[in-house]
Amino acid sequence: MRLCRLQVYNFRNLANVQLTFPEGPCLFVGDNGQGKTNLLEAIFVLSVFRSFRADSEIQMVRREAIEQGLGMAKVTAEIARNLGPLRLELAMVVREEGHVGKSVKVNGAPKRINEAVGAFLAVLFTANDLELISGSPAARRRYLDLLLSRLDPGYVLSRQRLSKVLLQRNYLLRQIKEGAARPEEMEFWDQCLAQEAARMIWARAQTVASLQSLVASAYTTLGEGEDIELHYVPKLGAAGNDALHQGPDALAEAFRLDLERLRPQETAAGMTLLGPQRDDIEITWKGVPAAGYVSRGQERILALALRVAEALYLKEAKGDSPLLLLDDVVSELDVRRRKRLLDILSRYEQVLATATDLQSFPPELVASSSIYMVSKGEVLPVSPAKGQQPDLPEP
Repeated sequence: MRLCRLQVYNFRNLANVQLTFPEGPCLFVGDNGQGKTNLLEAIFVLSVFRSFRADSEIQMVRREAIEQGLGMAKVTAEIARNLGPLRLELAMVVREEGHVGKSVKVNGAPKRINEAVGAFLAVLFTANDLELISGSPAARRRYLDLLLSRLDPGYVLSRQRLSKVLLQRNYLLRQIKEGAARPEEMEFWDQCLAQEAARMIWARAQTVASLQSLVASAYTTLGEGEDIELHYVPKLGAAGNDALHQGPDALAEAFRLDLERLRPQETAAGMTLLGPQRDDIEITWKGVPAAGYVSRGQERILALALRVAEALYLKEAKGDSPLLLLDDVVSELDVRRRKRLLDILSRYEQVLATATDLQSFPPELVASSSIYMVSKGEVLPVSPAKGQQPDLPEP
């Protein structure tokens, strides 16, 4: 899978960027705050139609455009893939009270977001990936959600429905606690929650089991020999844990029974205590939790291994190589590990990487790459003589 052309309009500080990508690696260089990460974010959004860092979607629309009454951002890409050419278009329009409406077109035809997710495969490596190891369970749930969303449109729908069910169910639990509703009213929402939760938990369990060997292999290749294991830790009751490997239907019924038994505790708490919204992935090193035991450098390698495993998992599932996006991660590695990471990434059709200077990359990579200078929201191609490092213009 290869990104051929990209147009970005009013996305963060990128007012109007149009790029044609040649074959081979592409390196984007510039000072911090110039738009390098924004460019990779715009590309990645076309894979999952969610930002990896925005607290609110309005943050993706260029502020100056909103102030001028032109509150719309658009990202369009032309992609070559094994299934045939792909043209993706995402438009984001700021509406009343800061709400952002999103519309998607695939090869010119309007599509629902859940239908378009995963048509274009991209894997993003960032310095913030350390949160996958030492951060909260939410970071690891997000890792699983984004991976599964690109493989299964039904998973996207289950996740959306789960969010709505949890809102209704938690509201009803508070009403029951206050005596404003009857406990029997919970039965319908228990059934809804059990169905969506079982689908998600089953998919997550199968995925983590498949990722285990991929992560361990990538971790070893990147220069570490210690045993690394991944364990999926769903938030289930006794019946759910017993049914975890019996299939989604059996799991749904067991989950419903657990909710019924736990109703007094949930009513007292006024919130749902079981379900995918509380799941985690336990990452262990030599049998102990990696977070808190491995060094900062090992955390970084382990986070990279999770992303490498993600790329390989997508490649195996879809039969096409994802585009790899590296946001200032190469400079954080020592020379040995940098070379090993780049050896792994060289097996993929296209890699786009950012850094503050070209010295972050090995000379042989620079010599074989297309170089771009990013400055004040503009992306300017630089054409060095073959085999030489280019003289970059002043930002």
